[in-house]
Amino acid sequence: MSQPAEAKVPIEPREQYRWARQDCPICELPPTKFLGKRGGAAHRTCLGVECDIWRCDRCGLVFPNPMPVPTSGLEQHYNLNADDYFQHHDRGAKTTNAHEFLAQAELLSGRKGRLLDIGSGRGELLRAAAEEGWEAIGIDSSPQFAKYAAEYSGATVIPKPVEECHFDDGMFDIVILAAVLEHLYTPDDTIREVARILRKGGALFVDVPNEAGLYFRAGNLYERIRGRNWVVNLAPTFPPYHLFGFTPRSLKALLAKHGLKPARWRVYGGQAMVPSTAGLIGKLEQTGARVITAMSEIGSFGTYIETWAIRS
Repeated sequence: MSQPAEAKVPIEPREQYRWARQDCPICELPPTKFLGKRGGAAHRTCLGVECDIWRCDRCGLVFPNPMPVPTSGLEQHYNLNADDYFQHHDRGAKTTNAHEFLAQAELLSGRKGRLLDIGSGRGELLRAAAEEGWEAIGIDSSPQFAKYAAEYSGATVIPKPVEECHFDDGMFDIVILAAVLEHLYTPDDTIREVARILRKGGALFVDVPNEAGLYFRAGNLYERIRGRNWVVNLAPTFPPYHLFGFTPRSLKALLAKHGLKPARWRVYGGQAMVPSTAGLIGKLEQTGARVITAMSEIGSFGTYIETWAIRS
């Protein structure tokens, strides 16, 4: 008589992650300020798994502690088609912006040389770089994204972290980390490696959300007013999977730690991150998000930071 098959027990969401103690990677100290909960029951649509979000009061970096590390690797987060993941990105606009961006890179570098695009996405920047006469290489830790970007751009795109690529010292004139640094589990290691492979006088471009911006401050205050210990910082276990939240102070500290000095610096409002909740509350949240984003264009409380930093 055959034995009945064992029933498969579904994996609980928290078991999909290894929960690792996380110190500040910049200061190498435990975080000191608990900000609130994010994800799961602490999300308006219950996305992801609940995390504790902390801040290092020494440099201002925001991150979950413990850190939820996917047990199945990065494919657990990024095993999807590039067009699906980047569905809200306008390809035409990204291509236009890429050509303008490369003009800035040439001014800073003084030439069209070697360019490394870390986090190549769909490959718009790589394609524009090839058209402009740059020797461009891409990196994307998602094999699906890397394959897509290589086919679209014609450039070599390596499906590995930059720390595993073993590039020569000072190999690149320009390195790009556009909307990437906040997704990395080891941002300190990545910037250390970037500084090594940049030539002296070479430039790194970084673009990250500003967790000290008005959008995040107002969002967290709104949650407190509603009596919830939630925060709107980061997205460690749901798209877009932001793991570390930078402020002007923490980003400058990370760059300085590895001999990179900002030559150009901009804090700006950018596109509103509008909640999609339905109903009257949802409409009010959407309106509030747009107003806050518009207001953040004034002063230094914008939602995003971008910088060109020169290797000394």
